[in-house]
Amino acid sequence: MSSRHEMGQTGPVSVEPGTEPQAPFDVIDAQVVVSPGLESGLAHGTPGSVVVAAPRGDAVPRGNTGLGGNTGLGGDAEPRNDTPRSRPDGEQPPAGPPASDAARGRRTPVQRLRVRLASISGPARYVMVLAVLSAAVAVVLRHTVFPFLSVNNDEGIYLLHARTLAEGRLFPPAPDPARSYLPWLGTVVGDHYVLKYTPFVPAIFAIGIVLTGSIDPALAMIVMAAVVVTYLLGVELFGSRRTAALAATLLALSPLVILQSAMVLSYLPTLVLLQVTVLGVLRGRRRRRAAPVVVAGLALGVAAAVRPYDVVLLLAPLAIWLLLTSTGGRCWLGRWLLCGLAAPVALVLLSNAAATGDPLRLPFTLLEPDDKLGFGVRKLYPGDGRHDFGLLEGLRSVGDHLWLFGGWACGGVVLAGCAIVVAARRQLSAPAALLGAGGLLFLGGYVGFWGAWNAAELWGGIRYVGPFYLVPVLIPLVHLGAEGLVRAGEAVFARGRRLGLIAVAGTGAAILALTAVVLVGAVRANLTLTGHDRDLSAMLDRLPGDPLVFVAANPPFLGHPTPVTANGPKLEDPVLFAVSRGVDDLIVAADHADRPAYLLRLASAYDRSPASPSTARVERLAVRSGRRVAVTLRVDAAPAGARSARVVLTEGVRRLSIPVHPRIPTSMILTVDADGLDTTDVISITSIANIAGGMDSTGIVTDRNDSGRSRVHSGSLGRPSASTVRDGRGTSITVAYYATSPSGREHFLDQQVLPVRLAARDGSRPDGSRPAAGPPVTVLGSLGEVDEVGEGRRPPLRIIIDDRRG
Repeated sequence: MSSRHEMGQTGPVSVEPGTEPQAPFDVIDAQVVVSPGLESGLAHGTPGSVVVAAPRGDAVPRGNTGLGGNTGLGGDAEPRNDTPRSRPDGEQPPAGPPASDAARGRRTPVQRLRVRLASISGPARYVMVLAVLSAAVAVVLRHTVFPFLSVNNDEGIYLLHARTLAEGRLFPPAPDPARSYLPWLGTVVGDHYVLKYTPFVPAIFAIGIVLTGSIDPALAMIVMAAVVVTYLLGVELFGSRRTAALAATLLALSPLVILQSAMVLSYLPTLVLLQVTVLGVLRGRRRRRAAPVVVAGLALGVAAAVRPYDVVLLLAPLAIWLLLTSTGGRCWLGRWLLCGLAAPVALVLLSNAAATGDPLRLPFTLLEPDDKLGFGVRKLYPGDGRHDFGLLEGLRSVGDHLWLFGGWACGGVVLAGCAIVVAARRQLSAPAALLGAGGLLFLGGYVGFWGAWNAAELWGGIRYVGPFYLVPVLIPLVHLGAEGLVRAGEAVFARGRRLGLIAVAGTGAAILALTAVVLVGAVRANLTLTGHDRDLSAMLDRLPGDPLVFVAANPPFLGHPTPVTANGPKLEDPVLFAVSRGVDDLIVAADHADRPAYLLRLASAYDRSPASPSTARVERLAVRSGRRVAVTLRVDAAPAGARSARVVLTEGVRRLSIPVHPRIPTSMILTVDADGLDTTDVISITSIANIAGGMDSTGIVTDRNDSGRSRVHSGSLGRPSASTVRDGRGTSITVAYYATSPSGREHFLDQQVLPVRLAARDGSRPDGSRPAAGPPVTVLGSLGEVDEVGEGRRPPLRIIIDDRRG
């Protein structure tokens, strides 16, 4: 009868004749317990009849993680055979002789739990504590640093999808008019919204919402799984619990993981799924057990449904190696992998068919066809500007990510150096080396992914929430880096204990210092950004009643640039948000006549960085109608240094361009009538400036009023020029403000839509019904500012409706 050698245990070991222990082991002297059937062989000195082995240091038989019991992917189910002798890793086994079967049957559940806990190794206990602490940090950060979610507005997509799933729906409902409630990066399909990503990660958070009403348990479980699975995979790769525990520590202390653990995103769950895939395949292949391979297939299918490009890049080298080396077991491995893949593949096909009508088409491709891999013109959403993405942009974006990755991964630069050394010396197992190759392939593949360039260059958010696209690269980095650190430490200690202690202490202090600097800086930046959202939320909470807030958003989505402006799935929140987009605003206001209507204006670069403008103001809205409605357009001065400025009014196919002084606030009166927009509708253009009376250097005639300010007459500002717009439509008026820099390049400054309905030209509503006969002109406009928060440059446009009814 044979028994496995568990968790670095020494002592009585019984083996079969001819049996060889698993490496890495050393043959040592030990007490030998032999079954009666072997005594005759020993008496005659049969060669090779007994081999007694014990591990070097903390090395363990592969698969024995020290977690105790049968953990499925890590840990053995065989009974332990501890003795009072010390283990190599310093942990003492429980004292006393092994209990009989009868005694085991008499143990209470508490006693059995104590025995099981006593069987857990020291490194495994440490990792369990580390995982719990990581979970606690994630929940604390969620409620202190990210109570309104982060500046990565994709969080709002996942949270909305999770809340929708928790309510028993696959997609959020889309009430009429659907585009007025359009969530960030969503699209309208029939009577519902299709969000950009597959429902697998939202389902994780939906489970937490259903069970506890909160996403906190899901956040905690994800980061705990990341830490534990990193340890399990480290044991499988290197056969060393201490190396595996070091890898788990490096992962848990990485600022990138710490911040991502508090966010409702897919990057950390994907890291867990990728490691489970590798662990399950290696464990099942080595031990010829189907269960770990099935679990690996399940994890692989979910990961591929969530982030397919990441899966292909990171796992391709390992997959090819398995295909080439699994001779005789290739069909067995593939069969059980397919068993695990079956469920997620079926689910993603059904989900795709429901979302896009095509089982092979992901929702990601539904919103914008030019949001794809490769080089060329790229766009994030319809109406986005053209972004020319080429090889140089791809190289620059990967370089920016790597530059940040050196600090956002705990010991990033040191780990990379150690990994290179152990790889160059061929001190890695084949799976570990191929994981490293997968990391390099990952970086090369992301040169052709424009999303990384968008995050690094156009948006820049990776400076505050970390280079999140490189989260999968943490897998080879922490594992290979930990192995390199251990080997380097052994080499240094071999030269002297004092030298080793100095080297370890110095390296550890440098790594922790850099990690602390990066983490503290990131937390401070995000606290500033969260402070802006907190002020905005408080301002909206001060509004009376249950307000309807139209958001003058560009692009026209809710939940961007701040998650504060996102609705829930049922549109029943105390504050209901809608996109300000034109004549549909009048329909929304009529549908929610019991809610007071307001307009929210945000600074154009709101929350793009901690130093960006954070100004937000709320204006009271009202409906005015008649033969004509007068509104006042007020334009602040353009930024310093502007050479010229103009206001552009667009209604359907008609457009007016009105030059204004770039350094002087300007006001003009616009008359909205049933005849449409023309040059005679803009009258009484005046500007107010603190300049002397007479004529200034630009030739504008002025006179001084009683208050000492100067009134600048409109005749010198230039007449409006009219033009036509191809394919223009609608009756609402869009007001845009532009300024020209000294270099001659015109820049967009601000835009606002004035909802206008003309009875004579309105036609049918989106639902096909005809509007009732009414006044010639109906306008939804602002009565003036109600409240304002934030700092920095304000939105320069103001459109105030004349409170006198036409």
